[in-house]
Amino acid sequence: MRLRVTPIGEPLTGHSAPVAGVALHPGGDLVATSDDTGLIRYSTGVEMSGSPYTMTLAFHPDGHLLASGGEDGVVRLWDLSGVPAGELKGHDDVVTAVGFHPDGHLLASAGWDHTIRLWDPVTRMPVGDPLTGHTGRVVDLAFHPAGHLLATAAQDGTVRLWDAATGQPVGDPVPGEGVAFLAGRLVIVGPDRLARADDEVIVPEPVSGLAARGDVLAAVNWDGSISLYDLSAAPLARVSGHTGAVQAVALGRSSMVSVDDRGEVRRWRVDGPPEEEPSDHVARLRRSLVTLQHTHAVARRVRDDLHRRLEERDDLVRRLTARVDELEARMTSAAVARRLTGHDAPVHGVAFHPRGHLLATADRAVRLWDPVTRDQVGDPLPGGPVVAFHPGGHLLAAACADHTVRLWDPGTRRSFGEPLTGHTGPVTSVAFHPSGDVIATASADGTVRVWDTVMGRQLSERPGTGAVFAGDELVVGASAACGHLVATVLPGGAVALENRRTGATRELTGHTSDVRAVAFDGTGELLATGGGDRTVRIWDTASGAELAVLTGHTSAVNGAAFHPDGHLLATTSDDCTTRLWPTRLGGHAGPAEWAGA
Repeated sequence: MRLRVTPIGEPLTGHSAPVAGVALHPGGDLVATSDDTGLIRYSTGVEMSGSPYTMTLAFHPDGHLLASGGEDGVVRLWDLSGVPAGELKGHDDVVTAVGFHPDGHLLASAGWDHTIRLWDPVTRMPVGDPLTGHTGRVVDLAFHPAGHLLATAAQDGTVRLWDAATGQPVGDPVPGEGVAFLAGRLVIVGPDRLARADDEVIVPEPVSGLAARGDVLAAVNWDGSISLYDLSAAPLARVSGHTGAVQAVALGRSSMVSVDDRGEVRRWRVDGPPEEEPSDHVARLRRSLVTLQHTHAVARRVRDDLHRRLEERDDLVRRLTARVDELEARMTSAAVARRLTGHDAPVHGVAFHPRGHLLATADRAVRLWDPVTRDQVGDPLPGGPVVAFHPGGHLLAAACADHTVRLWDPGTRRSFGEPLTGHTGPVTSVAFHPSGDVIATASADGTVRVWDTVMGRQLSERPGTGAVFAGDELVVGASAACGHLVATVLPGGAVALENRRTGATRELTGHTSDVRAVAFDGTGELLATGGGDRTVRIWDTASGAELAVLTGHTSAVNGAAFHPDGHLLATTSDDCTTRLWPTRLGGHAGPAEWAGA
């Protein structure tokens, strides 16, 4: 058999650096090339920026993906329009070779970290553990046409075979520095740079690279020419024309592409190779069997890996649980809370954002805090000393010294609408309806007013100096509410707890001075109170039992608020500080946690 190889048009231009990678699309028309700067080009003119020193490329067998590898150790996937389609990270050093399994279900990559890795190009996840055994940089790889074997070559001077389904080595390493499969037979470039198949020389002159397709092998000769061979070792054709040293070659059924260290890309038409014989039923069944074997092996490997990971996770959960129990014991028994300092006047208002990522406190100004880092967020907002967040979290209501209430966007820190005006005395409480559509304000002027949140219009007015919403119902004179539970401060340090569903009432006593702060947790199971006796007390709303007495404030406690998930209680005081009291690590605090406080 003789082949006729002729140039196709002029060399492709666009690279200004040595071209190291080349791939030919299965359709034969599209060429992908890459250079030392990381530039990847399609012959259509599309350009992409890959790894620095992108030195290897490969098209998926169905042509919808291009894989690239280079200096940063990342294998990148690209679609035919040049859009990134994924990054496969795992190699610790330069990726020198990539190649797809003949049926496209696997992508193999190899590199200077001495390993070969297998990837699922659909999920972009690794398949099994890295293939290890080489003691030098892996520089070349090739899949057997049937897909059951993967051959790799490394600078340790060995060629290794691997079972593509299991990732296990096949046989012993053999001397070699390059690999290819020609008509199903393994071709090895030996230490003398001659290419052999079954120890028979088929390329009788030193080569610097190989590419194979079907029955034809392309060899890059040291003199810059390219020779084509078959298993008979007779040269089928020889071409030259590059002005620089040829770095790589890609071979198709009827075309070939070669690149050199001067950035030149040449295309060649290859006429004369025999048509591939149509596969018979036995061959198709064999390929199906190989695929089934691979699928079974992968499923078994995934199962074993899953079992291993579950055992590791169970152990991790056990260790974390022990650590959390230890930390929780320390936190729930701590009598000293974390302090937020920055206010220069007695602090009254306190409220958590519904998502819990912000805490608002107020004296003569409103300050926002990150409850995790305890850092103040932005500059203070005008207003105070009463604050409340909208149920949706997008508005913050703050009473002002001029007896008005202003609404703020806590994200942009801009005011929303006009101030709510009408009160003639200091505003003593602010409460949003659960729907967020209306807001109730109470004042020392003896009135409770209800407003349209959006329009800012006053909807109603009645006597009172405090008001909260118990569900949809406005309760005048109450201090706090959660669903059907309502708490009202009584003279002398007591708090009345009313279940409006059952009509039952209970009086909570313990404070030795007037109560100024009342707050339910999100479930209504706990009630926090604080007062002039400088203490914060936690109550079980079902039994009325006092669960904890928290001390630390050096002056009267004015405000209290539970974090939405119940793991923190914030309190404010005349001592110009806000304190964060830990309840437990995550979840709502319960009697058991507070009983040990």
